Amino acid sequence: MKPRKRLVYLSSLRKEIVALVAVKCHMSHERIIKSPDSRLPVRCHFPEGDYRRVGLCGPETRAQRLGCSHTMARIKLNSAIDSLVTDDEDNNGPGQSLGDELNWLNNEIHLLDHRKGEAEKALATLLEACGEDDRMCQDERLREAAEKVHEMERLHDDYVDRIGILRDRVVTEIDRLIESYRAASATQTGRDHSRHGIVEVIREK
Repeated sequence: MKPRKRLVYLSSLRKEIVALVAVKCHMSHERIIKSPDSRLPVRCHFPEGDYRRVGLCGPETRAQRLGCSHTMARIKLNSAIDSLVTDDEDNNGPGQSLGDELNWLNNEIHLLDHRKGEAEKALATLLEACGEDDRMCQDERLREAAEKVHEMERLHDDYVDRIGILRDRVVTEIDRLIESYRAASATQTGRDHSRHGIVEVIREK
């Protein structure tokens, strides 16, 4: 791709990546809804034996959030990293390591989503038992289950921090490429002007 066209593409890509956000949502879609009256977990009719959950954010919100388990945002970030690798003819840039970091985070976020869902369900089961027997409210298992949920949320915070840093590193590398292509484009423009001047001189002769 010619420097000028590549410059336009990279500038557009940068805008897309800068628009992606790293939000510490604690994977709230896995949280179980509680009845406003009893404060006990609400059961759902289907699947039987499960609980009603907060559910996913809207598609437009998820499309911009890098830390969400169900998002296209990380695919955009991966495409940007692929562009860095494509431009790295000497294979000595950070593109590969950035890609490895994103793949690791992607896998960990998906695994954590499942673990968070199970932890929330375990806590809900104990809370339900607490509603039937007050003695359960003092049970050590209840405290441990609540702490497990908080542990999952703290871990997600860590992943969100890391993916936010990764996005910033990708933007920095895109900026470096943009400057490189601007310089190449300016050089090409200068050569074109020189050739045009030579042609004009020849015509005058």
